Amino acid sequence: MSFASRVGIINRFISKPDDVVLPVSFWERLKFLISGILYDLILAIGFVILLSFLEPLTSDYENLLNQDLYPFWKAIVVMTVLPPLIEETIFRFPLKYKRNYILRGLAYLFKTDFSGFWKRHLRIIVYLFSSVFGLVHLSNYENVDWIFFVLAPIITGPQIVAGLIFSFLRLKLGFVWALLGHFLHNFSLIMLSFLAFHNVERPLVDDEQVSIETTGIAFEVARESRMVYDSASNGNLLCLEAQNYELQNLVDHFYPKDSLKVRDNDRLDLKLYSKTDEGYPREALLEVLEEHYTLRKASKTD
Repeated sequence: MSFASRVGIINRFISKPDDVVLPVSFWERLKFLISGILYDLILAIGFVILLSFLEPLTSDYENLLNQDLYPFWKAIVVMTVLPPLIEETIFRFPLKYKRNYILRGLAYLFKTDFSGFWKRHLRIIVYLFSSVFGLVHLSNYENVDWIFFVLAPIITGPQIVAGLIFSFLRLKLGFVWALLGHFLHNFSLIMLSFLAFHNVERPLVDDEQVSIETTGIAFEVARESRMVYDSASNGNLLCLEAQNYELQNLVDHFYPKDSLKVRDNDRLDLKLYSKTDEGYPREALLEVLEEHYTLRKASKTD
């Protein structure tokens, strides 16, 4: 069976969910697991592209998960192991009526049987559980307004789609496969962050006047956090070197009167070297930072 065929089966489940377990071998289940996660990541990229077009509307929404850094292995535990265990137990385990002990307990208490109701409305139930699973992730954000809630289905679109695919794994393969899928999904995101951002150098400016480059830090590192710089007599920067430094602290140091807030509070290494004796204007550095990072005026609630 090809990847396209497996995706077709997943799509048919999404359009009409059922709980009939697929009669396939262990290896075929493993292929469904990998195909489902790849499909999930492809769809997530589509949402990322869509959100990039909505950047003017969403730039102020700060993801709280980006504020704290963990050592790489601790991030694996905190992001890859614990959330799937909790979320799959809440949102996927009870999708099988036989394992929905709360509902079965109520049925026993009231001397009735909800199994028929559950089977007839499984489609709505899967959509409801997946939607709630996605919308719960709205709590990851702050600086919200009414536009945020209008865009909520798009902002949490990747999580809603993931919830549907995890539901497929749970109902068609088994709970353990949904758990493994969630593990693999979160681990993939951490590795993408590691490969695309951590210790990756970004040249921001390199012209006849100045050289500015940054190196991203996505995980906690065992290096001293420090910043040193030298200024010309006119106040312009001759050189600046920040190591394992929060961009918010750098902005607060050089532009205290501007009351600027850095979204997601990036931590980075930054090197600036002026190629002229006049130095590089601090206002020009701010313009460079605003071009590559999201800065806004701090509100009274910040």
